[in-house]
Amino acid sequence: MSHGKKVTTKDIAEHAGVSQSAVSMILNNKSNVSFSEETRQKVLTSAKELGYRKKKSKGSHSSTLSKVIIIMCPFLSNHYYTTLIHSITERAHDYGYVTFAAPTLRNPSTEQYYLDMVKDNLDTAGIVYLYPTSFLPEVNQMSKQLPIVNIGDKNDEISFDSIHVSSLKPARLVAEHLISLGHKKITYISTPISNIERSRSKRYDGLVNTFSEYGLGKDCVDIRSLSPGEYNLLSPNLLEYSSGYNLTRQILEEGTDSTAFVGYNDMVAFGILDALYEMKYKVPSDFSVCGFDNIPMADMNRISLTTVEHSIEAKGREAVDIIARLRDSKTKNQPRSFVTKLEFEPFIIKRKSTGKAK
Repeated sequence: MSHGKKVTTKDIAEHAGVSQSAVSMILNNKSNVSFSEETRQKVLTSAKELGYRKKKSKGSHSSTLSKVIIIMCPFLSNHYYTTLIHSITERAHDYGYVTFAAPTLRNPSTEQYYLDMVKDNLDTAGIVYLYPTSFLPEVNQMSKQLPIVNIGDKNDEISFDSIHVSSLKPARLVAEHLISLGHKKITYISTPISNIERSRSKRYDGLVNTFSEYGLGKDCVDIRSLSPGEYNLLSPNLLEYSSGYNLTRQILEEGTDSTAFVGYNDMVAFGILDALYEMKYKVPSDFSVCGFDNIPMADMNRISLTTVEHSIEAKGREAVDIIARLRDSKTKNQPRSFVTKLEFEPFIIKRKSTGKAK
């Protein structure tokens, strides 16, 4: 029996030993999915034992979109985004919301289509941005009427709620780790550098600044990135991986005095690793490799990538909590008095892809 604390679908999932999504679908009698009778009874019994109370419907006049959180994401081929989406979706279920993932492939016209769709019905529960919008002034204005949360690099021009990790801090962690291993020349490999995707250039700046502070000079960090034209020719399913793979092969064929490669993110780093293995180089005895994000595959034994963790799942949950608070305040006609700005502190995870410089 529950006393005081509200019972959530996560509590029921842990009690029944099933997934949170399964709990949500069973309790909401989803017609397009099926579970064994044993699983159904486990969930229903756990819900009863814990004292779960399902939110009452506000009636048929409620807009369907009032239950929908739109997730603006660039694509789904990077596990960073899919992990975030799963985290947002699971947390949304606790509040009775569902999610709609809107992959734009970073195409401004596609993003504008989704924004227009939302503007036609501002009763949407909210929007979570997983990458920088191409229409910041417009989104800033929309946020006065609709809960919007940005998850990404810090940007002082954003006037709505945001959850961020400074790209400079993770880069410093990677640089200091490589310097401690004796690396004096490294190559940073990125997807196209742009004014909108600031994290790409900021990570490079963080690497350069740290090497300079340690007296190694700015020229100790090379940067290589694909042009937008080259990038747009790649398959959407392999954009970042192929960027790391193609550029690493080019660098190795040209010859390099770098002893380590740093990928803009883990997916780019996976491409770097594959290119090195294919060309018969050993990691980390010939080259060290680092990434950023600590997506699940980075911890696999054959990959074992040194990378930076910055609380992907926690950021997703926080985004939904912010939207829920904003909607609750709106329902109670309470004026908004602040904008939330959260920052998660990153930390480096050292694995087998890095070692002492030759």
